[in-house]
Amino acid sequence: MEDKQRREEFDTALARIRHEIKGRLVQHGFFGSVTYKDIEASDHILSGSTVEIAVKGKTAERSFSRQEIESCRLRVGGAVLSGVISMVDELSA
Repeated sequence: MEDKQRREEFDTALARIRHEIKGRLVQHGFFGSVTYKDIEASDHILSGSTVEIAVKGKTAERSFSRQEIESCRLRVGGAVLSGVISMVDELSA
């Protein structure tokens, strides 16, 4: 049961990160797709995710640990926010 709740927190945080990315893309006049690839440790425990943004044939991706992602379940901040900003800037250049 606890694992299911932890996965729910993780997925909630990913949804919040996706919303943050979409909002920042709109500020630059872009529309793109956001995908996630789960990173699993050798014992099949979720250890993080790779976030990929695709806009007009360009892609940018960053990997974040599970702790970094789960800390964004209420508000995107810290290393994840810095990564999102750098990815959007990379795509807008």
